[in-house]
Amino acid sequence: MEALKWYKSKRKLDELLTMVLVDDIKTYYAKESTTDQTKLYTALGNYYIKTTDFNRLLPYLGGTVFEECEKPARKNLSPL
Repeated sequence: MEALKWYKSKRKLDELLTMVLVDDIKTYYAKESTTDQTKLYTALGNYYIKTTDFNRLLPYLGGTVFEECEKPARKNLSPL
């Protein structure tokens, strides 16, 4: 299994974008038969995704731009 990597959105938190991203992740899980640990979080005003295969997830993110980053401090993370 590949290592978990973290990705940070270039866009700040937004109520509409939150709904879109949550729906995108749900669609990803419905269509992909994965056992990875992909999760969507918010922290420090941005969105964060933890995943083992970002390339497989990318088509489901509706054009939202994420870049690889270091894991944020656990105290800042809020799951969506």
